[in-house]
Amino acid sequence: MTRFFLTATHVSRFGLVGLLAFGGCMPASYRQAKRMENQYQTGSPGVGWVAVSPGGADRAWYNASLTGSIYTDSNCGTHYRELRLPDLALESLAGLRDTTTLKVETPTVDGRAGLLRVTTGQLDGVAVTVANLVSNKDACTFDLNYVAPAGRFDAGWDAYQTVIVGFVAHR
Repeated sequence: MTRFFLTATHVSRFGLVGLLAFGGCMPASYRQAKRMENQYQTGSPGVGWVAVSPGGADRAWYNASLTGSIYTDSNCGTHYRELRLPDLALESLAGLRDTTTLKVETPTVDGRAGLLRVTTGQLDGVAVTVANLVSNKDACTFDLNYVAPAGRFDAGWDAYQTVIVGFVAHR
């Protein structure tokens, strides 16, 4: 009786074949969109904001004097979900408790409709204000977020707006 052992090479080859088969079934627009993930620019938030590790996002900045963060993320291709902008905006607030919406606007972002929501709430027992801008473009969802303690939020608003104004998705 012959025994067959899978080696790393076998797994790599089988994984590659599966990936190619799956990728070949996806529409060309999704394959193209996946390559667009993290392919955008933003404005720089400016003085006092330091680039930090973004974790699961694409980019992040932290301001120690405000204890505030600005971060941006993109989800394209197979990570893209066709949802209405209000639903996308609410998803980012899932961890907030006792929320109050302060502002909802519909700005144009890089030629497409966007939804900006500013909300106060409790995050792990801390009163915070969260700004979340979402936009869909070319099978990609873009999130531009700003979080700070409620009493310091306004001091970082201009920096967040600079990030938004500089947003351009690369095609």
